Amino acid sequence: MNAWLSWRPSERHAQLLREVLRRGTRVSHHLFSVVGGLAVVVAFALWMLPNARGTLAAKLMPVLSAAVKAGPARLLSGHPLPAFGPGNPDDDVDADGQASPVSPVSYSPSSGTAAGDVAAADDAIRNGQSPVTLAKLIPAQRVAADARDDRVFSSREQALVATYLARRYHVAQEPVGQLVKAAFQTGHDIGLDPMLLLSVMAIESGFNPYAESGVGAQGLMQVMSKIHSDKFEYAGGTNAALRPVVNIQVGALVLKDCIARGGSLPGGLRLYNGVTGTDDGGYSAKVLAERGRLRDVARGRNVSIYAPQLPTPVTTASSAPAAGQKRVQATLDGAHPITIKATVPADAKTSPQADASADTGVKHDGAAEVGT
Repeated sequence: MNAWLSWRPSERHAQLLREVLRRGTRVSHHLFSVVGGLAVVVAFALWMLPNARGTLAAKLMPVLSAAVKAGPARLLSGHPLPAFGPGNPDDDVDADGQASPVSPVSYSPSSGTAAGDVAAADDAIRNGQSPVTLAKLIPAQRVAADARDDRVFSSREQALVATYLARRYHVAQEPVGQLVKAAFQTGHDIGLDPMLLLSVMAIESGFNPYAESGVGAQGLMQVMSKIHSDKFEYAGGTNAALRPVVNIQVGALVLKDCIARGGSLPGGLRLYNGVTGTDDGGYSAKVLAERGRLRDVARGRNVSIYAPQLPTPVTTASSAPAAGQKRVQATLDGAHPITIKATVPADAKTSPQADASADTGVKHDGAAEVGT
C-alpha cells in the first residue's frame, strides 16, 4: 500500500497524457465545429422552406408524443417503451397501457359500405369508437381527389386564415383560431381538406357553435344529431353535438361518407345538404367558392372580407358597352352583323323608350329586329 501511494508518474508518462489530452481537445473542437455548422445549415434550410419544416414537424410529433406518454414512470414500473412512430391515436388502450388493435374491415367500392363485415362496423359504432376510427373504414380512394389535401400548412398560414374568418364573420379572434386548429387537425385525421371543413362551417353556421336549424341540425357543421346519434356515443350522447371539436369530427365523418357515396365533391356536398337531385340552390358553389378564398388567404393574397358567397359570373369586355356609349346593331340577310357605336353625352338623361328606340335594328325587307 505504501509503495502504491508513493508512486509518482514519470516525465514520459506525463508527457504522453498531455499529448493525448491535447489531441482529444483538438478533435473535439473540430467535431463540435462540424456539428455546429451542420446545425446552422439545417436551421437556415428549415427557415427558408416552411413546407419542409411543417412536414418534418408532422413526422416528429407522433414520436415525441409517444416518448412523453411513455415517461420515466412507465419505465420504472417495468413496462417497455411503445414503438416510436405515427401509430393510431384512436386505438383503445387497456389497463396496462397497451393498444388493442381494431380488426381491419374491407370496404366495397360498389356499395359504399363495409363488405362482408357490416356488423363489425355497427359494433364499432355501438362501442363508442371515435369518428376518426370510423372514418378510416372509408378508404381514401373512394374520396374524390379534390376533397383531399395532404399538404401541411404552417402556423403562419393558419393564423392568416383565422384572422380572415374572424373579420369576415365577426367572431372573436382567439376562438376562431382554436376552431381553425381543430379543423386542420380533424382534416388530417379524417382525410379531408381542412379548408373544405372550414368552408362548410362558414356556410352552414357562420362559425356559431350553438346554431340550430328548424329541422334539428346543430353546431358548427349543422349535423343532424338525432339521425347521427350513434356517432356521438363516444362523447357521451347527442348533448355533445354543441361541443365544437366533437361537432367538427362528426360532421367531417358524415361529409367524408357523403363524398364517398356521391362519387364527387359537388355530389357529396349535395348529399350533405340533404339534396338528392342536381339542384342544391347554389350550396356546393358557395362552399367551393369559400374554399377558394381561404386558399388564397393562406397563400398571402389580399382577399376582400365582403366578397359575395356565390361566385360572380365573368362578363367579357366585348359584351358590355363602354360608359357613355350606346350599341346599335343593324343586320342584313346573309351578311355579318355590323356594330355601330353612337356616342351619347354622359350627362344626357335617356328614358326607357329612348333606349328601346336606340337599340332597334332595321332589316333590308323593312322588318324590324331588336338588337342585343
